[in-house]
Amino acid sequence: MTLPQFWKTYLAVAVLAGLGSYIYFVESKKEEKPEKPKEKVFQLDSAKDKIKEVTLAPGGEEIRLVKEGQGWRMTAPVNVAADSTEADALVTSLQGLELDEVVAESPSSLAEYGLDKPKNTVSVQVQGAGAPLKLLVGDKTPDGNSLYAKVPSRPRVFTIPSYLESSLSKKPFDLRDRSVLHVKRDDVKGLEITGPNGNYALARDEKGEWAFTRPLTTRAGRWAVDGLLGTLEGLRMESAAAESASDLKPYGLDKPARTVSLLLADGGRRTLEIGSSPAEKKVHVREAGNPLVAVVPGAVVDDLAKGMGELRAKRLLEVSTYEVEGFDVHLDGGKKVFLRTASKDKDGADAYTWRRTSPDVKELDTNKVQDALFQVGSVEVEDFVDKPASPQTYGLDKPRLRVELHYGQAKPAAWFEVGESGGAYYGRRNGDDAVLKLDAKKSEELVKTFQEL
Repeated sequence: MTLPQFWKTYLAVAVLAGLGSYIYFVESKKEEKPEKPKEKVFQLDSAKDKIKEVTLAPGGEEIRLVKEGQGWRMTAPVNVAADSTEADALVTSLQGLELDEVVAESPSSLAEYGLDKPKNTVSVQVQGAGAPLKLLVGDKTPDGNSLYAKVPSRPRVFTIPSYLESSLSKKPFDLRDRSVLHVKRDDVKGLEITGPNGNYALARDEKGEWAFTRPLTTRAGRWAVDGLLGTLEGLRMESAAAESASDLKPYGLDKPARTVSLLLADGGRRTLEIGSSPAEKKVHVREAGNPLVAVVPGAVVDDLAKGMGELRAKRLLEVSTYEVEGFDVHLDGGKKVFLRTASKDKDGADAYTWRRTSPDVKELDTNKVQDALFQVGSVEVEDFVDKPASPQTYGLDKPRLRVELHYGQAKPAAWFEVGESGGAYYGRRNGDDAVLKLDAKKSEELVKTFQEL
């Protein structure tokens, strides 16, 4: 008897259902065997802090790194400070180095693996241990995914991942400390700059604000100065022109074209001397007193070539609106006083409201007040008058607007004025000897905004 077609379909479905149940209830219940952990090449798990020396010999040239306090020093092929970040990364790589596969327990010939004349020899000296731990590195495997390796104390040959080749085949320059000034921007409290674009000096106050102290007292742009400090902090040599130059003239450093002195919080000073250009977009530099002459990217010269103007505060006044606790506005022959009141919202978070307290009392739209304060920082300075004439020349003897900002204990009060003369707008601000020529349209809008508060 022949089964109908639909019964054949039902039968197939039933078989599949039974097979699925078997897989789920039987096969899935089998305990998975834990994967056997790979063997470490060096037993350094608990010895990282005790590693006192690492030696690499890629291509036969020995590079020796020796632990020195919290950092590292290169003692071969040259005796210089090492890049501690690079050295620590190398130690971490060696600590975690694992065997991929043992390819020969007792090889008849090491030449088959490039281990008769190793491409690299890695040596690790641990404090308190006798002989150093060593690893010989040979050729790549045919598929290029691994490297043949062995330790001298055992005959077997094994493989390690090929991506480690770049870590173990560093050149001496890769592992040396390439920082030129060894300084952190937050430690810098003053700058003195000399060069063809003028000589000037800046200082940072206790609130972190920068200002020029020479050739005149005028505000500096915090982010512009921070950008220059970032360039100096990150200045790294691309090559060493001379490890110990007895004659600085070939590098243009006998009479440096530019100098940048960094005055540090601890009273120290670091001075960068900038000389000639050995190639396009490159420049010779050295830290004053250091015999090393380095070649660095020319970007630092590009930054300095912009001169003092690049570092000036190019807004009427940068106002941190969240720090302002109150302000006084003088305009149209009168004075208005504004005060911020702190409270808590329904969720317990800080909340602020603004009110005018004089000449009358009025609750204000907080966003409108905040926008007015923020608008101060949107007024650009078009030009600086560093040797200003009398105030009436700029309409500042009777300014159209004067605002005094109060910060409480956060920082000292600040003020600015806006005057008009012949359709042009000018400004002054505290801590600044210069008169500022302002964007006329935005100045007019600013005056109108404070009139409407």
